[in-house]
Amino acid sequence: MTCPAAHISVRSLVGSNPGYRDSARELFAAVPDGVCEVILDFSGVEFISRGFADELLRERLAFQSARGVLSTVEHANEEVRATLNAVLRTQDGSMRVRAAEPVRQISSRTGLEDLLLNG
Repeated sequence: MTCPAAHISVRSLVGSNPGYRDSARELFAAVPDGVCEVILDFSGVEFISRGFADELLRERLAFQSARGVLSTVEHANEEVRATLNAVLRTQDGSMRVRAAEPVRQISSRTGLEDLLLNG
């Protein structure tokens, strides 16, 4: 039996323009117990504030450390990715090294298979 992934729609939980640090905390509070992966789906999210991005990165790291569950970001538009990357560069050294993961967009079954088979 495989361990399930939790698919969290950022837009559904905190809207298309999350701007508050509390909103980032809400995302991880919504993750059910017993999952092996958390997928943060940014479909429909147009903009994120630097404060939200900062807290998202901190909460993500804390969540991964506390629960041992990998979390990934999917379907983030160019502006959202740019904000996350800009904030990631301003984090202290320990934060940057531990949370730096590429954001991958997968738009087809072939792309998913390639990721799963080749990493």
